[in-house]
Amino acid sequence: MAQCNRSLLFGVPVLWAILSSCNAFPSGAPASACETMLPGHAGVQPQTTPAPYEFLVSTPSFLNGQPINVQILGSAYRGLLLQARSFRSTTTLGLWKFPPNDTKFLQARTCTGNPQGAITHANTNLKTRQTTFTWLPPNSGCPPVITFVATVAQSHDVYWTNVRSKVIWRSE
Repeated sequence: MAQCNRSLLFGVPVLWAILSSCNAFPSGAPASACETMLPGHAGVQPQTTPAPYEFLVSTPSFLNGQPINVQILGSAYRGLLLQARSFRSTTTLGLWKFPPNDTKFLQARTCTGNPQGAITHANTNLKTRQTTFTWLPPNSGCPPVITFVATVAQSHDVYWTNVRSKVIWRSE
């Protein structure tokens, strides 16, 4: 009995240390992911196979200040980081309207000073293709070409980065 108690006294703190050192973000991407789009899952690398996700965008072109609906097609997913960017930049553009259920704004002051520039998951509940995100281009100063870019996680260990929409052209 004393042997068992000593094992428990030693084993429980070791297990706690291991579990608490895991870097997972079940309530949203970390602020550091704003630019890199990496979720920071310790010891886990993005998938190298083509992503099983694609974007459904409500329009092939945009007008400054006119909303665009965006959906991510594919199997259900648990984690997300979604942004609009100019074609070859890491700077977020425009803003997202009210995040759908189970998502929220990425709270990152370092996200190019745009508090509504990125959407992330609020929990690990499944999100589906019925989840619709609404993006508003800036009223002025938007580049002629934008793309939507995402990191999509099926689980803690299975995620894809740099999932991109087709380019969206600004209407004149």
